[in-house]
This record gives sequence, structure tokens and C-alpha cells, in this order.
Amino acid sequence: MTSQLRWLTRLLRFPFYYALEVVKSSTTVALDILTPGSRATPAFVEVRLRCTTDLEITMLANMISLTPGTVTVATRRRPATLWVHGMYVDDRESFREELYAMEDRLLAVTRRNGAPDRLPASRRTTSGGPA
Repeated sequence: MTSQLRWLTRLLRFPFYYALEVVKSSTTVALDILTPGSRATPAFVEVRLRCTTDLEITMLANMISLTPGTVTVATRRRPATLWVHGMYVDDRESFREELYAMEDRLLAVTRRNGAPDRLPASRRTTSGGPA
């Protein structure tokens, strides 16, 4: 398969991936609302990105905010970083991994060569808060 055909395949699959994420998140939020008590375990997570352009950062931040139960609270361009609030965060690392998976899919459609390798775990967070 040529590089262009692989990119086109990723591009066509992307809306279905994101729609599934929205449906899963919506179901989680709806079940929490409709059942007694609350299963919410809110947390803020800092996510160091591989996105480099304003478009990529903005698209990812908006995708996160449009997914029920999550919202992008702050961004920084250099180094590209998001601060994300999640309503159902049992484990910060697994939540961060879900966000990196979303970034992988986004970069796979915005870049013809696909997403670059992920940052090492030691470089995934930075010191300091939103700027």
C-alpha cells in the first residue's frame, strides 16, 4: 500500500474512531447521572504533546473538550502542553494514555507519515502550571 493510500485510510477511519469515543464517554456520564450516587473521581492531568502546529494543538484540545466528561483547561505552545480535567480518572497514567491515543489518531491524519514516536515517560510532564 502506498503512503498516500495508508493516509487516506486513516483519514476515513478517523471520524468513526472519534464518534465511538464520544458514544463511550456519553454512556459513562449518562449512567452516572441515571444511577444513585456518583462514580466521579475528578482529576487534573498535565499532558506533554507531540503536536507542533497551532492547528494540531487546537484540534486536540477541542476533541478533548467535546468528549463528555473531559475538558481542556489550559494550553501552552512551547513546549506544547495541555492541562485536562477528567471526571472519571481512576488512574492518572491510564487517563494520560487515553489522551495520547487520541493524539496518535489525530497526528495520523494531520501528517502523511503518521504520528511520530511517543515521548519517553520522563518527558511527558513538565514542571510548573498553566502559563
